[in-house]
Amino acid sequence: MQEPHRLRRSLLFVPGGDPRKLERASGAGADTLILDLEDAVAPEHKERARLEVARWLQARPREGAEAAVRINALGTPWFEEDLAAVAGSGAQAIVLPKCEGARGVTQVAEALDRLERETGSAARVRLLALVESAAGVVRAPEIAAAGARLDGLCFGHADFSLDLGLSEPDSSEGVVHHARCAIVIAARSAGVAPVDSVCLDVRDEAAFRADAELGLRLGFDGKLCIHPTQVALANRVWTPREEQIQAAQRVLEAWLEAQSKGVAVFALDGKMVDAPVIAVHERVLERARRAGVLSDS
Repeated sequence: MQEPHRLRRSLLFVPGGDPRKLERASGAGADTLILDLEDAVAPEHKERARLEVARWLQARPREGAEAAVRINALGTPWFEEDLAAVAGSGAQAIVLPKCEGARGVTQVAEALDRLERETGSAARVRLLALVESAAGVVRAPEIAAAGARLDGLCFGHADFSLDLGLSEPDSSEGVVHHARCAIVIAARSAGVAPVDSVCLDVRDEAAFRADAELGLRLGFDGKLCIHPTQVALANRVWTPREEQIQAAQRVLEAWLEAQSKGVAVFALDGKMVDAPVIAVHERVLERARRAGVLSDS
């Protein structure tokens, strides 16, 4: 079975220029905190936000949520200083916005190689590529395969919708849904984690849950969140339920029994079970273990 990705059921954006929200972020329960230096920060406040984020990274407890930073895009006036500041302050991952090709990802990876050599850092900062345009979706397979530092491929459906001139960024249908599927396929083909787009209905728990459950069915590993209340919902959706765990255990027990008899394919409850079905249930149990709802035993 493929090596499991880091547990990233919920990835919460936190405005990098807001000390109060930075201070409260660790209590949100997210698997990953994305400290945002891009869209959440006005140009005149970029430098101050960078300093705030660097201070937060240096002071944060080493256990708990993964610390990621969305830096400003390659080619912007803030990119180089963002990259150096957050990598040097202990960010575990960097979210790269506006990804439209593999070259941008490899340029950032090469810059991180240099920074880590210069500082003697043993840590290896991971990369999450955020695809937000038609060009990015078309080139998603090459972006997903852009190097060993890349851990995941994220989808930004609002900017994608803007790029296509759509009046309503509905990710459940039409070309936006098609792009959502394309991101999953590209990520899975390259062996990196697909991360689902945000849900803009911050006050509507039912809408968020429905959107997250669709993302789970499409094959995403987790979801970008824009409000702390969305975190618990995302964690719940991407954590296997007790009945799913029991069903997976039952299938694997039947498989072990079939193996002991030299049988590779068998029927359980009138349904055929073979190697791909077994792999699906193994992944359910692996997700349950990593989410802390199933012991290793």
